[in-house]
Amino acid sequence: MRKLVLTIAVLALAGAGPAAASRHTAPSERKAIAASFSGYVHMPASPAAKDNRIVSLAVSTLDARYAAAQLNSKSAGPSEMVFHHSAFGWFVVAFGSSLGCDSAPKAVLADLKIGCTPPGSTAWISNCGPLVSTPRALVLTCADANYELAALRWHRWGGSTASATGAARVNDCTPYCAAGHFHSYRVTATADRLTRCGRARFYARVTVVYPGARPKGIAKRDVHTLSC
Repeated sequence: MRKLVLTIAVLALAGAGPAAASRHTAPSERKAIAASFSGYVHMPASPAAKDNRIVSLAVSTLDARYAAAQLNSKSAGPSEMVFHHSAFGWFVVAFGSSLGCDSAPKAVLADLKIGCTPPGSTAWISNCGPLVSTPRALVLTCADANYELAALRWHRWGGSTASATGAARVNDCTPYCAAGHFHSYRVTATADRLTRCGRARFYARVTVVYPGARPKGIAKRDVHTLSC
């Protein structure tokens, strides 16, 4: 009896191991992601081989808007695919045998067990997760995208401070945000606090200045701290 108890204990410990951070997809998620995968593979001039198949699929527990698939193709070999969920469904944001670290936030890629190659630009900035370089548009309110910068023209990008001219597009949320209207305001933007995200350099702060009219409730000098 004692031998049996010890055997069960050893087997339990052997099967325990560290808990996986990412989780398996729910049936509805798997169906929607599979449809996005199929659309990407079969679109005209797709970089993915037509015989690619999903080997495994997981959703990040840190940010459920991100998922990753391990793929295999008899003609092209193994590869990976990262998906992002928006209001319009799941979309492929990265595909290949070696993905860039701008495919998703660093912690999310680690959670999904996706290795990556750091971006090669002189400097990067977070656009609600993915790192981008000299972006023409930059969302400032990631939860609802009701406040963004657009038509940006950057100067001295890669230096300790980068500046841009452009416009802020802001939803007036009248009578409520879903039924509101976007208005544009002339702005200047400054990106600074250049720091490290892994081996990539990124700007950790953006300051938006309104030289003229500005949206109700937003300061003339509007400061946003960005994470990697």
